[in-house]
Amino acid sequence: MQSKKHMSSTAGKPNALINELSPYLLQHAYNPVNWQAWNEQSLLQAIQEQKPLFISIGYATCHWCHVMEKESFENEEIARLLNEHFISIKVDREERPDIDAACMEVCQNMTGHGGWPLSMFMTPDKKPFFAGTYFPPVSLPNRIGFKDILLRIIEAWNNEKESILKAGDDIVKAMKDIQYQHSSVLIDPKTLTIAEDQFVKRFDVAFGGFGSAPKFPTPHNSIFLLRRSHTTNNHVLKAMAEKTLIAMAQSGMYDHIGQGFHRYSTDQQWHVPHFEKMLYDQAMLIQAYAEAWLCTGNSIYKNIAERIITYCQEYLISNNGSFFSGQDADSEGEEGTYYLFTHDELTRILNKEEFQYAEVCFDIDHQGNFHDEFTGEYTGKNILRLKVGIEDIDNELFKSIISKLTHYRSTREAPFLDDKILTDWNSLMIASLSFAGRAFSNFSYIDHAILIEQHIKEHMFNNDSILLHTHRNGISSILGMSEDYAMYAKGLLELFQATGNVKYASDCKILCDTIIESFIDNDTKKVKQSLIPPTDFHIFASAYDGAIPSGPSFMVDVLGKMGIITENPHYINTAFDIIHAYGKQIETYPSGFSYMLCGLDFLLSSRQEIVLAGNKDSILYQTFLQKIHSYYMPHAILIQNYNPEELSLLAPSLAVQSTDKDAIVYICKNYSCQQPIESVQEIEQTFAHLYPN
Repeated sequence: MQSKKHMSSTAGKPNALINELSPYLLQHAYNPVNWQAWNEQSLLQAIQEQKPLFISIGYATCHWCHVMEKESFENEEIARLLNEHFISIKVDREERPDIDAACMEVCQNMTGHGGWPLSMFMTPDKKPFFAGTYFPPVSLPNRIGFKDILLRIIEAWNNEKESILKAGDDIVKAMKDIQYQHSSVLIDPKTLTIAEDQFVKRFDVAFGGFGSAPKFPTPHNSIFLLRRSHTTNNHVLKAMAEKTLIAMAQSGMYDHIGQGFHRYSTDQQWHVPHFEKMLYDQAMLIQAYAEAWLCTGNSIYKNIAERIITYCQEYLISNNGSFFSGQDADSEGEEGTYYLFTHDELTRILNKEEFQYAEVCFDIDHQGNFHDEFTGEYTGKNILRLKVGIEDIDNELFKSIISKLTHYRSTREAPFLDDKILTDWNSLMIASLSFAGRAFSNFSYIDHAILIEQHIKEHMFNNDSILLHTHRNGISSILGMSEDYAMYAKGLLELFQATGNVKYASDCKILCDTIIESFIDNDTKKVKQSLIPPTDFHIFASAYDGAIPSGPSFMVDVLGKMGIITENPHYINTAFDIIHAYGKQIETYPSGFSYMLCGLDFLLSSRQEIVLAGNKDSILYQTFLQKIHSYYMPHAILIQNYNPEELSLLAPSLAVQSTDKDAIVYICKNYSCQQPIESVQEIEQTFAHLYPN
């Protein structure tokens, strides 16, 4: 049973957040702080009362957000200072990524770092003048306390207001200068090689991944390495991706009982995770492991991808088939409690033979193998991480152990479930389920992707046909942002390739047109973060690929491929425009833009359109389809032409490649098609040459 409550004490009168839909905002509805949501009323109040704004940004499954709430926002004295001297606004960064992006960029430029909870102080007219992340309630020898920050700002506001106002003006001007500085650079194809070299230099040979601690899964980096290995025949790149994917799957980062991946590892060895589980991580990891399966033929990757899907379908599923946002790191008031076991617990749960095997298999220790993130001291608890190879656990004894531990863990208080449905993250799942369904010949995955897409189409548009961002309790709200449009377009594109249904490509084309019309700035060619910017100090979306690829990166991917399908050079030119618009940043640190570089790699590659024509209900057609799906083809687009009349409205040249036979395959390249392929043997011979593992 999934816990859907993670509320602070409900004693006393609720604040204005009690009327919100966001689980994160509702978590703070009974704080003594007079929290308000970001809206015209709260912003107008700050102007009318001439009080500075305190903006606190976080999300429902954020461990350190919970810590700051308990320490500071439930503290009566701190609440009194906030209530008397500030207009305090809570923002769910997943609900309002546009506000979060604007404030995070300011914080990073002011302090050199960012993270959540994000703490931002602004003048009444929304000009930032002080920023930070987590603050302890009182000052420590090496860290100022939140109470002291409030007292200093109150004093400065009362006695040096003009200085604060000027600081706000200066920061806004600096941010605008950064946003509008000329950064367009024609990206040299050598940038792809430079990115590869950066990954090689940063690669952790001992443990996989890149750099030291903390380590994030960043599946798009593995995807880039797999695709570039395919392009360049550089097997070192593939080996780095494989080492990373296997290391994560064997580690404490992976939940060996309930499946799914935790947020990140706090140490270099992947041993100690930060325990929250996020939908977007699962979606991108499904894609990475599915690509690794196609690229290598190693069934371990297929098994892991399928287990991630199982986790999502068991723990994050909503009644309408869409997915909730994630699970908290905390339960029973502590991080990781749900996932850890003492030595004595395990001896009680398992029989002697099972325990002895688990002790070796999972590196179980009487003193515990799990150490505190900050003190480094062992806690007496064990996290299940494989000490043996992941290929060695497919046996009945291991399955018995997992079955018993699953039952035992189900009796514990489950982590809080953030039950809002987000368009962008669910669109990632559409794309990943569609791709995995093709790769694994599992049509139930594709059917699930179709179900999610139907929910978005039916419930995530307003009366003006504008895409919306979030859905909860039957209510959809907040205008869609660049990520929503880009990732939904990506999901539609993958559904088109998985099903051959032209309606998905047609809807994707409509989104591409909207992206170009509404989100591409005419002067800079950068991508606007939102249709209506919430502040005047941030306009453009970042192209940097953080935990997941950026909106601009997905736009490059989709526009490039839709340009090929629809024979529309404007789409392809716009994809290049976006890359070049962020060119200066990309050249500075190419490996930080790995998914956008995947798009560039596709645009610069020797691309193929594979047209499968015929009767889709015939055995031969389905045999051809399954065989085609078994190859790793990062530079190919699959078009199923079982309805030439319908396809001709979207791609007239490709629709011509039709047949009266049960099935035939055309491979088109450089605007010409080769001799048609009419047998499975011919497919194997041709594709083995074009797409070798």
